[in-house]
Amino acid sequence: MSTQDITEPAHTWANFKRGVAVQRRVLVALMIRQLMTKYGRSNIGFLWLVLEPMILCCGVLVVRSLISDSEENGVPLISLLITGYLPLTLWRHLSSAGTFLLRRNGPMLYHRDITLLDCAFALFMLELGGCTIAFTVVYWSLYTLGLVGPIYDLGLMASGWLLMALLAFSLMMVFGVLTEFYEAAERFIQPFQYLFLPICGFFYMVNWLPDYAQELSWYVPTVHCYEMVRGGLFGPIVETHYTPWYPVLWSIAMLAWALPMVDKARDKIHFG
Repeated sequence: MSTQDITEPAHTWANFKRGVAVQRRVLVALMIRQLMTKYGRSNIGFLWLVLEPMILCCGVLVVRSLISDSEENGVPLISLLITGYLPLTLWRHLSSAGTFLLRRNGPMLYHRDITLLDCAFALFMLELGGCTIAFTVVYWSLYTLGLVGPIYDLGLMASGWLLMALLAFSLMMVFGVLTEFYEAAERFIQPFQYLFLPICGFFYMVNWLPDYAQELSWYVPTVHCYEMVRGGLFGPIVETHYTPWYPVLWSIAMLAWALPMVDKARDKIHFG
């Protein structure tokens, strides 16, 4: 065996570690850039990443608590709202960020180590981190006040949350590609978000629906995520219906279409 054969694995491992270090620095730098661009350097700055979804969620909780009963179909209203509104916030923040995502990050391609996917993943990590912290703070505040119960299955709840993030990231990439090829697509994103709201799973649980509506709801991938989040919080006191692989298949299908199109969309980006 030659000396080159013996040392090759070491060089390969060293290159891998060096690549991981570079990738980590790139993602951290891009996340800081996103924070500075969106929230600026003054006042509380990046804390708005967490405070914004918290304030909106608390506003919804207060208004609904004043106009509705304390329970809905036997489920505590506050618990139902936080497991509905905060996943919805994650979905909308991430998916809507896809509008002209590639164009907005085009100038970063002048840096050799940065790709469009790096920019997209940095935004994904930022929004996921902010919404997750907001969810945690809101839940523990309400739990401390005795307004919500303990989490029954944290693993199931976290799985539903992460699947919602994966779906939203996949749709973000689809929107990013579509808005580069068809500028008019931007006009349809907000209407789509609003039209999708009644069926996404935010307002209901599958078990509340008539049999024919249950069959239809299972075709909506976000419904499975909501059911998992609520099943993880409530446990056996509610009946949930979900199939984890279904939103995964939707995500794979969207990414399988969007990712190969990123390079083609890149050619349409014009630098000013």
